[in-house]
Amino acid sequence: MISLFLQFMITVTYFSGMYLGGNKIGYTIVDKKPSENGYILKEVMIMKLGMMGVERTMEASSLYELDGDYRLRKFSFELKSQTQQISSLGEVKDRELLYTVRTGGRERSKTIELEGDVYVSQAIPFLVSTKRRALSLPVFDPTVFAVNRARLTILEDEGDSVRFETELLGAKSRTWVGRNGEILRSEEPMGVLMVKEEREKALEFGETSPEILTMFAIPAGMEIKNPRGITYLKAIVKGRFKETDRQKLYGDTLTVESVGPDENAGITPTPGFGCGRVKPRPVSPELKKYLEDTPLIQVSDRGIRNKSNQIMRGIGDEWDRVKKLISWIDKNVKDIPSATIPSAVDVLGTLEGDCNEHAVLFCALSRAAGIPTDICVGLVLMNGYFYYHAWNKVWVGKWVEVDPTFDQIVADATHITLEEGGLKDWAKIMDLVGNIEIRVIEYK
Repeated sequence: MISLFLQFMITVTYFSGMYLGGNKIGYTIVDKKPSENGYILKEVMIMKLGMMGVERTMEASSLYELDGDYRLRKFSFELKSQTQQISSLGEVKDRELLYTVRTGGRERSKTIELEGDVYVSQAIPFLVSTKRRALSLPVFDPTVFAVNRARLTILEDEGDSVRFETELLGAKSRTWVGRNGEILRSEEPMGVLMVKEEREKALEFGETSPEILTMFAIPAGMEIKNPRGITYLKAIVKGRFKETDRQKLYGDTLTVESVGPDENAGITPTPGFGCGRVKPRPVSPELKKYLEDTPLIQVSDRGIRNKSNQIMRGIGDEWDRVKKLISWIDKNVKDIPSATIPSAVDVLGTLEGDCNEHAVLFCALSRAAGIPTDICVGLVLMNGYFYYHAWNKVWVGKWVEVDPTFDQIVADATHITLEEGGLKDWAKIMDLVGNIEIRVIEYK
């Protein structure tokens, strides 16, 4: 009882260096203070990454109000980069997490239904140092606006420190925490290493930032001179791969086909109302989720809807509308390296970004036109290596994958899907990064 009381009263502040492949990529500052009803927990994270020869800096700050058992009560979050600023805040009320996201100068509010108490990942080390036993916790992530379950297993308890494993969305990390809950060392997914350091050392960066895209590139095992023209790919693979309409897995053999719409599949919607609009055709219940508005795919935003209508005005055939939208994004969205949480409203305002920004904006504009659309995340072949990439799929009587970043009406067969959906789904591939092998054995 005395030790728990002392831990409650102690203010804990520590610095951690963040490393990838032996290279410094950032640092975090964590500060925990007692409050009248529990704790105030603050984390600041700075990252510097090389992206296609350009250094990108990202700063994220989180502030959490927790009760005496480290359960989330309120939060605020902000992320800044060279191209974007996004913030959110929220609180837990009656088994609901109510939050508001501000991006692109606009605010949007959403609600997450909770089954019970909810925690945040930054509080886990303090909770483990107190409980010192296996735990299964629902954890809210303000970067993807989702609650996922984390499973904690104690590996070693030495009294002054505890070593435990966290499994979240299939990805595992191993963390050593001190008596007061400070992280001493943490081996994170994607090969990231966090180490407690003195302030001066933690804040130091090298002269150059590591090239993040190259570090995770996967050799193809075969030279392919024109990957954008490939319509069929067969490869021996290692790792977890998703099966889709165009992508099949037979043991360790993966096949991918470039599949376009059926001939004459375009459906002409009936005329709608005013401003040259056309009324989208009805969709089946299972497709409705692919038309939904989300905090970062702001389908109902006036600017998004107006731009969608402007681009596709007078075009009735659905497939022709898809083609026009791909062409518009290719011509108007500047392709630059980006380290952000992609938001359609932000991208429409800046008209720049990498594949993530292209895919998110395409998704919002396409959904606003009544075309069921989703985002694919996975790998694409360039210069003999597979790189992580994002593109889209649209429903035009069947699912067809398209790539607005490459101006591809039909995505070529070197696009290998690992996951589909929004940000909360993208996080599911974290355990795959660095754990995939691909050896192409045939292509057409």
